[in-house]
Amino acid sequence: MKKLTLLCSTLLMLLSIISCSNDIQNSDIESGDIENNDIEINDNEDSEVENEETENKEAIDCKSTPTLITQDIINITDTSVKFSGQIIKPTCENSVTSQGFVYAKTTLPKSDDFVVEVSGENISSDISNLEQNTSYFMRTFFENPTGTYYGNQVEFTTAIGNIEVTTKEIESITDKGAVSGVIISGDGGSNIISRGICWSTSANPTILDFKIEDSSSDFNFDSDLTGLVAGTSYFVRAFITNENGTSYGNEKRFTTLNSLYKVELQITGYIDSCGVQADHFYYELNYKFDDGKINFDAAEGFEDWSYTHSKEERVKNDLEVSIHLHQFDTNNPSEEYKGAYLDNMTLVITNMTSNQEVLNIALPSLFICTDTAYKNIIKFNVSDDSYTIDTLTYGF
Repeated sequence: MKKLTLLCSTLLMLLSIISCSNDIQNSDIESGDIENNDIEINDNEDSEVENEETENKEAIDCKSTPTLITQDIINITDTSVKFSGQIIKPTCENSVTSQGFVYAKTTLPKSDDFVVEVSGENISSDISNLEQNTSYFMRTFFENPTGTYYGNQVEFTTAIGNIEVTTKEIESITDKGAVSGVIISGDGGSNIISRGICWSTSANPTILDFKIEDSSSDFNFDSDLTGLVAGTSYFVRAFITNENGTSYGNEKRFTTLNSLYKVELQITGYIDSCGVQADHFYYELNYKFDDGKINFDAAEGFEDWSYTHSKEERVKNDLEVSIHLHQFDTNNPSEEYKGAYLDNMTLVITNMTSNQEVLNIALPSLFICTDTAYKNIIKFNVSDDSYTIDTLTYGF
């Protein structure tokens, strides 16, 4: 019986030990789970701190203003240029209200001057309609909600432009002068040094030939061409001289009128030469200028009657005057007017253009008698003032 009791006690003790061991294991497992959870919580807290530090660092490193570079001007003409530059927008505030170029004729142009909007980072723009020979200032600009920013300033000057000049039509042409003129449509944006008309007997006249300058500041004026030679062709051009040199207008051509000549004849008639008395005297005058038509005149009278004849005409090369007594014809000679006689005859030729008397001579007498001198023919050469006289005769 004692042995049985001892066995039971031993079994109960073993069961108690096993139960305690299981409790301890379960308790350890639960304790381990808590520790792991604590570690996971600590890792999340570290990650949040790192993110905040990164964001703070990025905020500190961002740029609040743009980078603006204005480059040199290229392709400069009298009215156009090309702008170029670089605009790097800020990173703290990356919105753009406007950007591009500003320019003006005054220094430090702003967005209330001339504005050319161009998007992008490396920008350029062709600019036209500028004033000739004018200084401008230009710079890049950038505008966003934080303000307006400008790049470095670049100065440039447009070129001097071409002069636009027209030669007026030739008017009021005489034997020694004419009138032309100048119309200036554009001065190239520079100061005009001189202006006027130049001319020559050769094509394309220049200011090294004959010229007349106008002292006014008018852009439309007339000029008198003087000292010209009669019956001569001339070429005319307007000219304008500025800082760029001399420009010429279109060419005009004209010919001065031939010189005006005055022919004067003094003639006295008689009717009783060579012992015979005629009923009356009669003569005819023919004036021939160059190769033109013949101008006719005539007179008749009695003893010692005098006449003065005068004729004016323009002459280029030659003039001819003939005095014919009683229309005497050698093919049908007649003694009907025997005794008719022309004497005291003088011929004076004056160049009215130069107001110069170029010929003053006494002419041979004309008569109808046994021997007859019935016609004088006078030829005058304008180029050298030379002359010839032919007297036609007949003998019964």
